[in-house]
Amino acid sequence: MPSHPILTTNGQVPENAVLTMNGPLENQFIDLHTHSHHEDPAVFAIRSLVKPGEMELYKTLNRPVSVGLHPWFIDLREVGKMISIVREASKVDHVLAIGECGLDMAIQIVVDQQTKVFIEQTAIAEESGKPLVIHCVKAYPHLLALIKQLKPTVPWIFHGFNHNEQVANDLIRHGAFLSIGSDLLRDNSKIRKSIRLIPPDRIFLETDEWQQPVSKLYAEAANILNISEQQLKAQLRKNFKSCFGL
Repeated sequence: MPSHPILTTNGQVPENAVLTMNGPLENQFIDLHTHSHHEDPAVFAIRSLVKPGEMELYKTLNRPVSVGLHPWFIDLREVGKMISIVREASKVDHVLAIGECGLDMAIQIVVDQQTKVFIEQTAIAEESGKPLVIHCVKAYPHLLALIKQLKPTVPWIFHGFNHNEQVANDLIRHGAFLSIGSDLLRDNSKIRKSIRLIPPDRIFLETDEWQQPVSKLYAEAANILNISEQQLKAQLRKNFKSCFGL
């Protein structure tokens, strides 16, 4: 596998230290889901490739990625081609997850069509044995019904999770992980109030479209949870190994 240097806490690159595609090193932050093309050797980041024109970048990018067809970009004329790209990408080692894909009740594309495309990608995740990264907007009841119906054997990761304890527990009860983004920094957000009540072995942190370092989310989460940043890093590394089967 290709490799990259990893910084120590004082910003130095230790001799013989490398970042593999397979998982985070001990002192790295994990950014579970990002659309940023920037690379920071202090961060193990999974870049999400979700729209026509970028999905096939997995062939040339020298970094961990996820590949999936986002509901925003469903085009009925191109769906078959896009799903084929996801299926081919799922066979590549540094494609660590399928997605993001999911359901969005705030867009014009009909829910039945979104659901059909989503289920096709859940099947690819099952075939490849890779986690599924999920985009969910106003669709938690629908996706909870689907997770009960489909009984996936791979983890479903709900990215950008910003909801209450009950929704969190309903999803976790069916094997899901919750990836938390910049909503954590908003005083009135649901996730800021509920993160203390979510089992720590089921969370991740992510930047998504947020153009700030994931370390800021680690600092805030550690403060809210009243643990050290190192303890949080260690927990999220364990979560990564559990979720991704490493």
